[in-house]
Amino acid sequence: MEWEGTLDSSRMIEALSDDTLIFNQVHKRVWPAAQRDTCFWSHIRSVPKEDLNDWIVVNYSTTHELAPSDKVRATLNVALICETSIDCESKSVAKRSDITCKITYVALINPGGWAPANVLRTVYKREYPKFLKQFTNYVINKTAKLPVLF
Repeated sequence: MEWEGTLDSSRMIEALSDDTLIFNQVHKRVWPAAQRDTCFWSHIRSVPKEDLNDWIVVNYSTTHELAPSDKVRATLNVALICETSIDCESKSVAKRSDITCKITYVALINPGGWAPANVLRTVYKREYPKFLKQFTNYVINKTAKLPVLF
């Protein structure tokens, strides 16, 4: 996951379907805490809305025989909703600059083990905005030269 700056490694360990995968990720160690890993299923869904599609991604912790852990296992429940809108008269004449996307990101993360609350707050306040900025820049850079598809 090129946009995720907190990862040491990420691997897909099983495809449950075309839109649901199981991942095992090892996260960078944040001193003085122990290194964490996660195992979760990730589901992506296109949601038709008027003439456009919105997108929803849900990640939820799970266990998997191919993801044993020798680290502290963090758990998570994450939702990402991307709502697309077009600021022009017709989709047929839309340029990339006419398209905006509202992102709603909700994450409940239990880092597992023990970590001081003030350290967690500091990390979360830094990492959540950083993640959203990196993700947004990643999408913009990946799509900048591509044609607009509906």
